[in-house]
Amino acid sequence: MQPRYRVTLLFTLVLSLASVLLAQQTTSSLADIARQEREKRTQPTAKPVQTKISVGSAGMSNAAFQANILITDSKEAIGRWVLLPAAERAGTGRIRRVTPGMKMYVPLVVTNYGFPASENMYLTAQVRLSNPDGKTLFDVPKMSGAISPDPRSPSVIVLNPLLDLTFDTKDRPGRYTIQVTITDHFHSTSATAEETFELIQY
Repeated sequence: MQPRYRVTLLFTLVLSLASVLLAQQTTSSLADIARQEREKRTQPTAKPVQTKISVGSAGMSNAAFQANILITDSKEAIGRWVLLPAAERAGTGRIRRVTPGMKMYVPLVVTNYGFPASENMYLTAQVRLSNPDGKTLFDVPKMSGAISPDPRSPSVIVLNPLLDLTFDTKDRPGRYTIQVTITDHFHSTSATAEETFELIQY
């Protein structure tokens, strides 16, 4: 049996010294997202007003910003990671061993985004999950995105919706790999990231 996938809507993270707005859940399944993506590909795509958007990887250059994949066991952990000093983020916020029944939250985050908050934004994330054999369990071209930053912290952007995963006892133990490509369509740049975790069966 394959792991169960669900997406959770994480509203724009509002950063301050005292608080972070936390996520709210939706009931959309991965199957719903995949079906919606197929429908979008068969229909004309609406374009943002007064803007030419470059879609796809052709002509994309390496981005100055960084793509990040977090692996956490709570939404609160996401907020704590965002508030960390930049130097401390690389070694935290990523659970490496998970067990059946454990819910994993997998936010996709852009850091060091250097463009002004007043500029137009259109970020999208392609996500791929592979099992220990290297077989792709899912590959979604537009799993999540962002159209505006929080003006108080424009360089750190949590994309919506938020993916969560839950494995069960029938899933194969071993190392799973999550890969993401985050594309900035307004600036024709993209950044990639990859993280792994181990499913342990008891």
